[in-house]
Formats: sequence, C-alpha cells, structure tokens
Amino acid sequence: MNLDTRSPGARPVSPPDTGRRVVVHSEPMSSRIRWSIVGVALIGLALSIAALRVHYHLLTDPSYVSPCDINATFNCSAAYLSKFGSVAGVPTALAGVLWFGVVFLVAILAKPVERESVEASYLFALVLLAAPVVMFLGYASYARLRVGCPICLGTYACVIAILLLTSRTDGVPMSQLPARLAGDLGGLRKRPVVFAMLLVFLASVGTTAVWFPREGQVTTKATAAVPADVRTQFEEAWAKQPRVDLGIPADGAKVVVVKFNDYECPACKSAENFYTPIIKRLNRAQSGVVKYVVKDWAWSTSCNTFIQTTIPGHEAACVAAAAARLARDRGKYDEMASWLFANQGVSPEAVRDRASQLLGIPDFDRQAEAKMPAVKQDIADGAALKIHGTPTYFINGVRLPTDSMLAPEYFELALNLEIKRPD
Repeated sequence: MNLDTRSPGARPVSPPDTGRRVVVHSEPMSSRIRWSIVGVALIGLALSIAALRVHYHLLTDPSYVSPCDINATFNCSAAYLSKFGSVAGVPTALAGVLWFGVVFLVAILAKPVERESVEASYLFALVLLAAPVVMFLGYASYARLRVGCPICLGTYACVIAILLLTSRTDGVPMSQLPARLAGDLGGLRKRPVVFAMLLVFLASVGTTAVWFPREGQVTTKATAAVPADVRTQFEEAWAKQPRVDLGIPADGAKVVVVKFNDYECPACKSAENFYTPIIKRLNRAQSGVVKYVVKDWAWSTSCNTFIQTTIPGHEAACVAAAAARLARDRGKYDEMASWLFANQGVSPEAVRDRASQLLGIPDFDRQAEAKMPAVKQDIADGAALKIHGTPTYFINGVRLPTDSMLAPEYFELALNLEIKRPD
C-alpha cells in the first residue's frame, strides 16, 4: 500500500510542536514487527476458518462432533450454536475471517520505513474496532454461556498480540486516516494484482455470508438419497434393535417419537432443527401418523436430583421446562420453545420475564411451581431408562444413539420403516 511519494532515504521535516499532537506509537514499522503481524494474522485467519468450518458442520450434520468439544467447560459447539455465535444468521467466525484477512493484507503490503507509517495506523485502528467485540464475546462466553471455546480463545489471543505489536509502531495521527484511506484505496487501482486479490477476498466473504446455512432452514436429504445397499443394511440393523415400553399411548399414530430434552442444551436445539421438519412433513402427508412427545431432562440440580452438579449454562433449565409446559397449555409451545432454544444460557430471571410477557402470566412463579412435579416425573422416567445425555430419542421404543446423532436421512428412513411396519 504505502503510497508515500518521498524517497526512502528522505527524512520529513517535522512541523512545529504545538503541544496538541498526541503521540500514540513509539518506533517505526520495522521488518520484524511487520512480519510478526503477518504471522499472527495468518494464525488468526486459520483459526477463524476452522471455527467457520465447525459451525457449518454443526448446522448441516447432526452426527458431527467438534474436535474442540473437550468437556462441558471447554465446548465450541455450545458457543457457536448460542445466540452469540451468529448475527442475523451470519456466523461470528466469518467476521473473524474478514478482520484477520484485512489485517494480513495491510501488513503484507506495508514497507519498512524510518518514519511514521500510515499502515501502522490502519492496523491500530483495526485493532481498536476489534477490541470491544472481543471483550463482549469473551464476557458473553464466560458470564452468560459459562463455556470456553478453545478456537475462540486462540483468535482473542491473536487480536491481543496484534494490539501489542501495533501499539509499539510509529504511525500517522489518527485524524489523518480518513483522507489517507480514500487516497490509498484509489491508488490500489494502479496495482491490478493487489486490487484483484482484495476484490476476490471480499467477494468470497460476502458470498459465504449470503449462502451460509441458517439454523432451522437446513434442507435434509430425502430418504431416497440413501444408497440401496446402505438402506438394506440399515433396515436389517433396525429390525434387530431392542425396544422398550415407554408407557406412552399412540393415540392412533403409527409412530411415537419421544425426545428427552433440555432447552439449554445446544445439541437438543440442533436436533430440533434437523428432526422436527421431517416429522411435520410426514404428518402433512398422512395426518397424525407420527406422535411427537417431548419429555424433560433438565441438567440442573434445582429439579433433577439424579445429577451431582448443574452443568454450566444450564441454570435456567428447570424454569425453561416449566415455561414450555405452561406455553403448551396455552397453545404457544412452538413460540416459547423457539425463544428458549434461541436464547440458551440466559438467567432463570430472563426466562421468567419472557414467559410472563409471552404467555400473559402475572404469577409465573406460582404456576411454574405447579408444573414441577410433572417435570420431575419426566426426569424420574429418564433415570429409569438410564438417560445419560441429551437429546435422547426413542422411535417406537428403539433408542437412538446419544453420542452421535442419527443423520436426518436415516432418521426419516427409520420413521418410514415404522410407518410400514405391520401392527
């Protein structure tokens, strides 16, 4: 970039010191600092792309297990599937790709100088824009979700490293940046290769933002897409699965699907997005053919006496279960459940306030307490079935794997096998 027309050896004449100029930086943009920034930006870019890839697989493949899901405390899936993982459907990780990409381009185009560097000021301005975002996401992860995303922590460290590096370089006054930026962007047209690289990069980011799958809008493969030989193997394996009697009447349905659910569980949210559209589609084709029952298994000791501790981020699980039941009584379950899944990790007070507003309940605490025996009964049923993870699904008494969710096409295939199964 560096469009300064003075020769490298020339030294600028310093203007008179008026006492009003604020010196932010301390040394020139040396080759060592510049390449350090380039290296850190590449690491941050790689981490952001990895985060984007994980987020994509979480939205499109229910059997996918993120490699950075270490435990309940360090869990990328919980972060990416939370309301902080995307803005208007655009993943937060994509903003990281854009930011680190721009930082890389600015740093790689900068030239070592023995005077004030406009590129140093550009980089410092970019860091000032990123710092509040990083602080907010860090706060949301720690205080709201109670989880740490290893990939996210790596990108935060890269931003801090670039902040430390750029804060040591001698740049032009910030007040000059708007005018310098307009001129430098215009000058890029004289460098067609660089200009083309920038346009391709920005177009790629924009295209990804538009086409990145949104939660709840992922189209699953049809059952017919399952290869014939694999389908035969699945049918044979399915016929051999043990069945348990859950004591739930079919009420005329051919298939009873039971889900043990925690509204604060990211995997439960993903399963709802993948599986519920299939159930609704089958019921549209044949009214009432599938009965869908949601039972509670809250990972909170305030209503679940079968666990030792509350899982971080699930403090509102029991209140959410009660709110969903109250909403079902009033014909507003879908709206309440959608809000709960979209706002996982909020406080019990936030759930209480939203439910009171949505359902028009002035005495929410009293009515929620009346629902707790039913919630606890579901949990006791789950304990008897040895539930150890959520979501746990049963299709006509056949337990689906919990550690790796069944792909949507196989879930639909299982439902169709049960629909055609002789009584």
